[in-house]
Amino acid sequence: MKRKFKDEANFGVAEGYLSIEVTTRCNSACLHCFARAGKSRRLSLPTDLVKEIIAEGYNAGYRHLHITGGEPLLWQGVWEALDCAFGMGYEEVFLNTNGLLLTQGVSSRLAEYRDLLISVSLEGTEAFHDRLRGEGSYKRASQGIEKALSAGVTIHVFTLATRTLLPKLPYFADETYKKFPGIRYITLIPLARVQDHIVSLRKELLSPECFLRMVRMISLLNVYGHRTDVLNDPLINVASKLMEIPWIPQGRALNHRGNMIVMANRNIGPSHSSRDYFGKYSLGTIQKVLVSDVYRKAFLPDETICPSCKHIEKCRENGLLRPSKYEWGATRSVLYCKMVLDKAAS
Repeated sequence: MKRKFKDEANFGVAEGYLSIEVTTRCNSACLHCFARAGKSRRLSLPTDLVKEIIAEGYNAGYRHLHITGGEPLLWQGVWEALDCAFGMGYEEVFLNTNGLLLTQGVSSRLAEYRDLLISVSLEGTEAFHDRLRGEGSYKRASQGIEKALSAGVTIHVFTLATRTLLPKLPYFADETYKKFPGIRYITLIPLARVQDHIVSLRKELLSPECFLRMVRMISLLNVYGHRTDVLNDPLINVASKLMEIPWIPQGRALNHRGNMIVMANRNIGPSHSSRDYFGKYSLGTIQKVLVSDVYRKAFLPDETICPSCKHIEKCRENGLLRPSKYEWGATRSVLYCKMVLDKAAS
């Protein structure tokens, strides 16, 4: 039974995710990583503090926990945190990893947590994956997936949606499901511009035409039983409705009311990739943030740009409450979402 809240400000918390960036340390140096872009210091949260956050989140109504990094399996407190979360009663814990540390022993231990989900990143072909993540990383990540699946761990494959991947996407999905028949989903993450990063992957950003091509491919992949979705992007909901394309798993906005993250520097924000924040974490802060005006306003529909757009009604109906800006491949003068939806409508 879903928990009901007397305070309207807590609406959505039971369905939202409390995320914790336990460390920014990582054994990969990914060219597209937003988590470490522009950051020279490597930070990790103390184990006792993470357990405090987990407990406070549960008391505030959270039942879904997200542990991320950096590479969480490098963090010394990962097992204590998982024991704490499941012992407290969280219904689900999602953990992101690059897969390089998924040994047989680690996989067997992860499999002991029945409601634990793991994402492992594979960036398309071996050559492209190794270009982004380092020589030999594709082979090591693949071996990690195989060991985790054999131990009984639930695996999602996260894949960066780029121009290089797009023409190979059907082949990649087919080969991935053949190679790893136990995975639950392939989840695509459209590449975005990364602020303050020393490497530019601008040529890999999806144009509006590429985005719509991706929508069509996802529909066909799902028709053929290759479960594929897009992470936290309701733009795909609106585009698929305008093109009358079925079989598209519906995406939820990244900055969704109920979601919250505590970063490794103790900043509290709406999501991992957001540069907005609601202050520093200290005991009792989660509940204070949830009932604050600044938190509520962070998830209100846009009233500055969107009302002048002809797609506003369709967007609001399908969860796109705020515009997708130029970071996703448009210009500073034209919003990416509008370019995508204009083409979808035509």
